[in-house]
Amino acid sequence: MLSVLVFAKGTAEPYLIQDDARQFVFWMHRFVDPDLFANDLIADYYQSVSPYGFTLLYKAAAAVGISPLLCNQLLPVLLFMSTAMMGFLTCFELCALPAAGFATSLLLAQSIGFTSAVASATPKAFVYVLTLLFIYSWLRRSSRLCWLVIGLQGVLQPQTVLISSGLLVLGLVERRGGRWRLKTDRNLWRMTLGGLAIAAAVILQYAFSSSHFGPTVTAAEASTMSEFYAGGRNKFFRTELGEFLLEGRSGLRLDAAFTPLTNLLGFALPWFLKFPQRFPLAASVRTDIGILPRLGLTSAFWFIAAHALLFRLHLPNRYTGRYLLILFILATGIALVVLIDGLLQGAIQSLGRQGKRSTLSGFSAAFKGGLALLLALLLALYPLTLPSFPKTSLVRGTQIDLYQFLASQPKDSLIASLSAETSNIPSFARRSVLVSPEVSIPYHLGYYSTLRQRVKDLIRAQYSPDPKDLQAVITDYGITHWLLQADAFNLSALNGNRWLQQYQPEAGNATTMLATEQSPVLLTLGDRCLMFASDSYRVLEAQCLLAEIDSP
Repeated sequence: MLSVLVFAKGTAEPYLIQDDARQFVFWMHRFVDPDLFANDLIADYYQSVSPYGFTLLYKAAAAVGISPLLCNQLLPVLLFMSTAMMGFLTCFELCALPAAGFATSLLLAQSIGFTSAVASATPKAFVYVLTLLFIYSWLRRSSRLCWLVIGLQGVLQPQTVLISSGLLVLGLVERRGGRWRLKTDRNLWRMTLGGLAIAAAVILQYAFSSSHFGPTVTAAEASTMSEFYAGGRNKFFRTELGEFLLEGRSGLRLDAAFTPLTNLLGFALPWFLKFPQRFPLAASVRTDIGILPRLGLTSAFWFIAAHALLFRLHLPNRYTGRYLLILFILATGIALVVLIDGLLQGAIQSLGRQGKRSTLSGFSAAFKGGLALLLALLLALYPLTLPSFPKTSLVRGTQIDLYQFLASQPKDSLIASLSAETSNIPSFARRSVLVSPEVSIPYHLGYYSTLRQRVKDLIRAQYSPDPKDLQAVITDYGITHWLLQADAFNLSALNGNRWLQQYQPEAGNATTMLATEQSPVLLTLGDRCLMFASDSYRVLEAQCLLAEIDSP
């Protein structure tokens, strides 16, 4: 049902796209038409950072006639169903209770429905199913499946390989006779050593692969860049230590693990296990339940490592929120069924009591039975109380006439603009843009330093009263079209544009020019080179602008 809701939302209108797909999917139109996005820095960059298996999946879809955007809408359906199935199977390995497996599957579907990760159909969408599949293979002691999963993680979501490696190592240790000891299971050791060898191969391949978009930004460099602070495109550093450790890209993201709040019930599972007389189904939980605290430990380890090696392991929060969610979903699914059964057993026992306390026993039975029913209803109906469920983070394209006009232009067109609409043009019009806010990601300096310079050059050219500045930018970058928003020369709009204000001193100089009422040459020449106009946007022909500048 959830997968159907996500698909229905994503296909409700023709110009809808998931937010993250504007980075990871637009360039895949090359698979449909190789002439698109030729010599496009942005497309080349996102192709280079996309995992091989993820790219191959979309390429295979294109080969059978499924466009990248349609594939992006269909994949979440498969991922939601496979993730829910793996939640059931993994829980069933932890305790042989079909009801617990069902509860886990339902809770998992709800929890990932509160985020847009799976709905994005980008590499992060595979985290849940691949992690659960690995845990399942470990619980089954299936070496071949374990090795296969680590290989899949390496080509679909490489960061999960680090989590799996940690679980393999911790899985060799057990508490026995009051002491920590290494396990002696030969099959487990074989599975572990083979898995670690595959993981090492994956990690080394990424570590030694060269990219002309490097190097990765260092912590020292990031600390000097406004992009990583409040108001920046990729806010990371925070003034409050608590916020820094708990929230955003730098934090543990416990909010993700405890959404919905019913996931907090997972904390009660160890307590239930201590009282099997009161909670009879607790006896069904197997000793391999220890994989859950191990998942928490390995998640914490890589979180700390990501901070110590800042940005070289990407972002710290990539190692916590989603994995802790899996931990608490599995714990909560089991705890919920154990608790409901315990309450119902208590209610039955209360009804069986006779004598003077029969009335009190009746109230006790009604209370326990009612609480069990409430928990069951809460499990099933909680998402219905939230109007935004499931979360898809869809972006709606509103400038349809503009997209259609640009799509009619030559395939090698290059559109220059400082408008936020450039984030949508590659996906909806399938044409290259020089810059856009959506793709201004500063983690790889070989890419971002070039993009940053482009933005600065565009700001200078768009607001300069000197025609030579405009001429130089058009000529140097090979710009064919210039897109202007209706409020492009509005002082308040420029001052309020957080993305542009990152690029100083150019943004400050532009503000000064508008404040002193100096007339930008682009504003003066705009009406003479108009190709398209709507209430919100105008498109100017770059060659016409050059001709006007050269004319006496």
